[in-house]
Amino acid sequence: MFTNNARIRIAGILAALFAVVLGACQTLPPAVTAPAPAITPVVTASNAGKRYIVDAQASEIRLLVYRDGPMARFGHNHVMIGRVRGELSVADSAAACGFRIEIPVASLDVDAPAPRSEEGAEFAAAVSDQARKGTRDNMLGADVLDAANHPLIRIEAASLTGPRWNPDVTARITVRGNTSSLKFPAAVFEQSGSLTVIAAFRVLQSDLGMKPFSILGGAVQVRDALDIRVRLVARPAAN
Repeated sequence: MFTNNARIRIAGILAALFAVVLGACQTLPPAVTAPAPAITPVVTASNAGKRYIVDAQASEIRLLVYRDGPMARFGHNHVMIGRVRGELSVADSAAACGFRIEIPVASLDVDAPAPRSEEGAEFAAAVSDQARKGTRDNMLGADVLDAANHPLIRIEAASLTGPRWNPDVTARITVRGNTSSLKFPAAVFEQSGSLTVIAAFRVLQSDLGMKPFSILGGAVQVRDALDIRVRLVARPAAN
């Protein structure tokens, strides 16, 4: 049997280990995801409407990743921020609008203090630089996003319905070379010649063709569900 001091030391070692290896890629209205059907895009950003270019410095995609499993208490929830580039096409109706964007996988930053503080109590615990690096290495590795072979996440409009300022979006998302269909609501704001697009939804990693990261036979793992928040700022393309 372990002494109380030994138990404390073992728990500390496990906590440090799990903080490093737990995170890979993980309330909000759910998005609908499924293996991609044979969708013919109604419009893409390159062939209709007024073109806007995404301001990569002012735009972001935010992934909220949750710990799971019987020993989840030894890990952390994670906030991951990625940069977005691409273009949008804006016409008089939602049906004539479109977009094509991509997220360089290498741009994903993990557990920076400011985003964690913005997300409230579930993300309040401090995360060491060593744990941040371990989480990011796992996320970019061959078992999760496989950044070496699939450096980009691509999202492209298939159709937009409803009002132009609050459309329901059907998109095709390609992660690790696997393309799926994704549906979510969005809000569009126009001000001073620029556009801001906001969306928040939940997806399952398994619906995107990914296997949630886990260790110790699933005792410590990443929850299948990811919360995704997107903020795009786009400006008119130069003529």
